[in-house]
Amino acid sequence: MVSLKNIITHILQAHDFEVYERDGILRAEKDDSLVTVGLFDTVTINDIRKHARSVSGENGNHIICVLEANDTAEEEARRSGLVMWRKPDLEKELGSAIVKRMAGPGESPFHALIPDEPEPEKGAPVLIDFVGTEGRPLVMRSRLNLDDVKEIAKNTIQGFKFDLELVPHYLFQYSCEYTGKDGENIRKQGTVSVNALTGKYAEWTHRPELETDTDHVNQMEPKIDEVNAKKIAIHAVITLNTEFKEIIVEKDHATIMEKATFRPAPDSIDIENQVLMLVPVWCAEGKHGVMILDGITGKVISEDYYDTH
Repeated sequence: MVSLKNIITHILQAHDFEVYERDGILRAEKDDSLVTVGLFDTVTINDIRKHARSVSGENGNHIICVLEANDTAEEEARRSGLVMWRKPDLEKELGSAIVKRMAGPGESPFHALIPDEPEPEKGAPVLIDFVGTEGRPLVMRSRLNLDDVKEIAKNTIQGFKFDLELVPHYLFQYSCEYTGKDGENIRKQGTVSVNALTGKYAEWTHRPELETDTDHVNQMEPKIDEVNAKKIAIHAVITLNTEFKEIIVEKDHATIMEKATFRPAPDSIDIENQVLMLVPVWCAEGKHGVMILDGITGKVISEDYYDTH
């Protein structure tokens, strides 16, 4: 069974926190936000007070996660400036919130940790009408079928419910030019994808095999419009093509090692909208948690197990 530490780590990473451990405490950072998590199977009043002292000097959200605790312990955690999460909170998150996360953040114990994202610019949502034949949307064919997903989930979460979701992604073709870390002129071109539900981006490397029978297609509606997706794509191109180089600088009779950054400027990027592609994602729920599978690669996107015994 996956440990409580790994479960919390996976959930925080799913929310784009960078997670590491120090002095027995999980620490998660995102932008200027800090979350600390103390992990306990059971907890005493002294454990709570000791943990509160260990994080009292830091600004952030301080969590104590415990599988078994009584109301007295929870009250002590509150007095000590800690938020306590118990097994029911975890089961709520693991059992349903991950599936809901495919359509954006939902109400869960972990949702309160996520820094508020800037509101997207107002305007009518734009659904890109790049279509296949006879007005049908472009749908990537899943290489995993229902039997495949059942087999994968059988020995892990003991799956009993399986849903195929079609997640919209904007695809943008780009080219850019910049001076690299070794002084050479670099010209790059490629394709980036922007998840129209979450805003996450990636270099697009798939060679899509399209589904020809789309009469049964149940498309998830984009939550990000084309204008904002293009802004994300420009940021993606810059990030994906950033290079670093350590250089030696002499300052005030001291030798200092600094990190120089080389990347394309926004005005050097030529980017155009290409297509709105529907990507198949399998969501499996089971006795021991939730598993999400990429229907194209067969890879596990997310897996969270918990002990129901």
